[in-house]
Amino acid sequence: MDLVYDVVVVGGGVAGVSAAIAASRTGARVLLLEKDMSLGGVLTTALVNPMMTFHSPARQVIGGIGQEIIDRLVSIRGSYGHIDDPIGFVKSITPFDPEKMKSLLIEMLKEEGVDFLFNSFVLNVSREGGTITSITTVSTGEENRVNAKVFIDSTGQGNFSIRGGAYYNIGDGSPSSCQPMTLVMRIGGVDREEIASYVNRNRDDFIISEHTDLSYLGIAGFFSFMSRLDDYGIYFKRDRLLFFEVPYNPGQIFMNTTRYPGYANRSKELTDAQTNGNIDVWKFMDFLKKEIPGFANSFLIQTGCHIGVRETTHIVGDYVLRTGDLIYRKTFDDSIAVGSYPIDIHLPGSAELKTISIPYPGEYYIPMRSLIPKGLENVILAGRAISADHTAFSAVRTSPLATATGMAAGITAALAVKHRRLVRDVNIDLIQREIIEMGGIL
Repeated sequence: MDLVYDVVVVGGGVAGVSAAIAASRTGARVLLLEKDMSLGGVLTTALVNPMMTFHSPARQVIGGIGQEIIDRLVSIRGSYGHIDDPIGFVKSITPFDPEKMKSLLIEMLKEEGVDFLFNSFVLNVSREGGTITSITTVSTGEENRVNAKVFIDSTGQGNFSIRGGAYYNIGDGSPSSCQPMTLVMRIGGVDREEIASYVNRNRDDFIISEHTDLSYLGIAGFFSFMSRLDDYGIYFKRDRLLFFEVPYNPGQIFMNTTRYPGYANRSKELTDAQTNGNIDVWKFMDFLKKEIPGFANSFLIQTGCHIGVRETTHIVGDYVLRTGDLIYRKTFDDSIAVGSYPIDIHLPGSAELKTISIPYPGEYYIPMRSLIPKGLENVILAGRAISADHTAFSAVRTSPLATATGMAAGITAALAVKHRRLVRDVNIDLIQREIIEMGGIL
């Protein structure tokens, strides 16, 4: 079957959804393709929770469609909205219910008239010079030829752009340098009062904001317990437990602690990481029940549908964001979004975490040029796929900023179609004006 659209978005995480909505609102006919059977990407399929962060220490820096998603989740008791980070790592966190997010994102696409297809994989990319003319998608028993004027790559790893011939780097220069993967668990039967009491009596064993009253549990700590992981034959190494409460689900938490090294673009290494995670989970539950205060009666509800992948490939864009751009707040005439998450590197083969704070007000800027893959004329990057080096990527990879770069990508794509221009030639003043009108923050 032949399908014809103005804009095709590949990848249905929050970046892709934001891009599709923004493109449709700006006048384009849009198709979104998602390889899984739900929208939301790692937030819903890998249970990455909470979102962080919509705020710098000075102000809210993410608005627009990302804020619309949160407002609507709050209205259906799917989120508490933005709350102070109990750990003090960022200004705010935004916990949410992934099942309600799945449904909400579908509703939002349907309201905006965006067509979307689940279980759709890009099989082939047809290219003339630097222009992608069409793609072939494959699903169960079906192939489609999809034509579009502009394509948006919100695949996380930039796999679509790579298929189209984009330049890219791997990790910090090699597959072994990629940040490890994490299998997140949803756990019930947790005694929050016992945990809060223990934390208050042993605050030196935790990273905790001095202002938090533990009315919401976001816990990084139990450091003194972690050496006992080896006694349970657990594969992964970690120096702390990290978990957050599930909104409106008493006694439930998302545990984001496990770590499995590997290069997720190699099927064997991805399989090994998922395998080790699925085997470890029951040993880890035994460890929690026997060792950690508040977990004696806990039980596993689910693990992510797939392991959470932090890092693989980095697309080389017209501009590659680097560490100094973030730390020294480099300004760009073509800025399209503001980020505030700090540099946060999970070291492969290590139990530790390397962090670098962004000096006050803790903000940095994303140029439109980082959304344009070098060598391609009608592709725009969104979300984790934007162009950044290994260190800068560890800050700009998070979901709130993904909604902002997705919105900018969708606006740019629609304007490119409307004005019959290459994506890198769209007037930046028009892009920035549309971002602001859609509620974005520059």
